[in-house]
Amino acid sequence: MMDCTKPWLFDAGPDWLEPGEQRRQEALWQFARGKAEGEGGVLRRHVGECPGCALLVRSFLRLDGAMRGGAEVFAACPSARDLSDYASYESPVEQREKVEAHLKACSCCREDLAWLSSTGERKMVAMERRRWIAYGAVAAMLALLAPLPFLRRSHKPASPYADLARIPVMNRGDLMATLHQPQKFRPLLEESLNAYDAGDYRMAEAKAQAILQALPTDPSALFVAALAEYRQGRPDEAEKLMDQSERSQPMSGYRCWATLQLALTTGSRSRIDRECKHLESDPNYAPRVQQIRQAVSRRGA
Repeated sequence: MMDCTKPWLFDAGPDWLEPGEQRRQEALWQFARGKAEGEGGVLRRHVGECPGCALLVRSFLRLDGAMRGGAEVFAACPSARDLSDYASYESPVEQREKVEAHLKACSCCREDLAWLSSTGERKMVAMERRRWIAYGAVAAMLALLAPLPFLRRSHKPASPYADLARIPVMNRGDLMATLHQPQKFRPLLEESLNAYDAGDYRMAEAKAQAILQALPTDPSALFVAALAEYRQGRPDEAEKLMDQSERSQPMSGYRCWATLQLALTTGSRSRIDRECKHLESDPNYAPRVQQIRQAVSRRGA
């Protein structure tokens, strides 16, 4: 599945769903059914601009139409990325077994796999062809619906401050200035940042981790890896990496601001207070920090 270009739009949502991908899927499912457009049409505009969310909405529209037509059981074809990982032997054993089982039943995916195997583009992730096929495996239906809001479960409560967070874009100048051994690792960091800006957060993290293999305490690589983790729906891991980045070198105003935004998404009041204190005398951020402090204070712990 293609990544969302603005995942923070889905931080707020029902308490029984985890912030991030689960809330994104609920919002887009409701949008596909014509039941939500977002305040002022913000969701409608986002779907028109974001290829990943538009693709997911089209999938939900096909699913909804098939269900209305009387189909009872469905299975999702593997994504282009899953097929590419399968073709290049990079998928985990369990995932590989699932793809193999699907390929036995789906001639369309076998054709796609043959095409992927014949091209040099081993990491094709934007292939538009997606299909929903009906067949009699109840387990497949449950697997498909698991991330959707139909199955209401108890989850960790959302941060009461998540809607205040605005993860900033990458400040390349700031990150290049704190990169250790820039003559050697600047090209790799640029590749990581290019992947991040393109929405390929997994690749961005992989490139950052390649730097960290040689320089485990590099603050810039730790910072990029942290935001890539957040974009992939793992804010707790992102905070750990951000803490390592902060310990490795004093934080600039930009990096403190990004750390504050992560703390808002996880609800860590101590982190929020700490970063606000760091930024209260920074003229670039002080006015916004004051607004955040007031909002957090009104909502309480």
